[in-house]
Amino acid sequence: MEITKDSTVGEVIKNNPKTAEVFQEMGMKCLGCPSAAGETIAGAAEVHGMDVHLLLEKLQSVGKGEMSAETKAMAHPHGAVLQRDKKTYAIVPHIPGGITDPQTLRRIADVAEKYGAAAIKVTSAQRIAIVGLKPEDVEPAWSELGMDPGAAVGLCLRSVKICPGTTFCKRGQQDSVSLGLEIDRRYHGRELPGKMKIAVSGCQNSCSEPAVRDIGIMGTPRGFSIMVGGNAGLRPRLGDILIEHVEPDEVLDIVDRILDFYQQNAKRNERIGRMIDRIGLETLRSAVVTTHDEKLN
Repeated sequence: MEITKDSTVGEVIKNNPKTAEVFQEMGMKCLGCPSAAGETIAGAAEVHGMDVHLLLEKLQSVGKGEMSAETKAMAHPHGAVLQRDKKTYAIVPHIPGGITDPQTLRRIADVAEKYGAAAIKVTSAQRIAIVGLKPEDVEPAWSELGMDPGAAVGLCLRSVKICPGTTFCKRGQQDSVSLGLEIDRRYHGRELPGKMKIAVSGCQNSCSEPAVRDIGIMGTPRGFSIMVGGNAGLRPRLGDILIEHVEPDEVLDIVDRILDFYQQNAKRNERIGRMIDRIGLETLRSAVVTTHDEKLN
């Protein structure tokens, strides 16, 4: 395999596990993190303060071999997020829509207590993080939760944020819960060129913040409005209205088409909003809305 600046960390390590020792030697410790595995060599060098030319030279010169026991022990455990102390980890059990039951909450509390977690944190994405686990406790904690590590990080579709909608809220105008849970069931964890966040709101109060999500679905008296390209973070961007007055049973088809278009046209690590800035909203609208209308006709 030819290693270039555009090769990903995951591809390089998969081809030759011994290269993990080079990454660690150069200062990159989070090798098991899906986000790190998806980084390009150039991107990893920038994020971790490594000389990209020296990194490439070392990676290209290392002999074929397996990862050493020391390197494996230091590697980032699967399904965990390294914390500020650089020693402990958080895990984030997947709770679709933030809707759960007492049994699941008790199980999370029991696992946190058993492994001496520093805290249980309710996140802004309607998830519950168990914070401050030792690396050796991550795998058994997931096992005792009875859950897969999930998709809290990495280049994939994250949890879908949902407001109470007409299921619980007196102000709800559309059933955001049923729609949001179905979107989560269909797409959660789907691998994509960049990370993807979706929100579904049952009315224009927008409690699930659809305007700052990659795909935002907002209930109105006349159906749903669908926004694309929103995000918060260091480079915040408000979503653009893609289509309005969508019937509830038509939303999934449009989401499907947005995801397919994004998968085929985005650059690696490019959020959908940056893709829209590059190619134009009308290009996306033409591909998604026109084909959707043709299907209906």
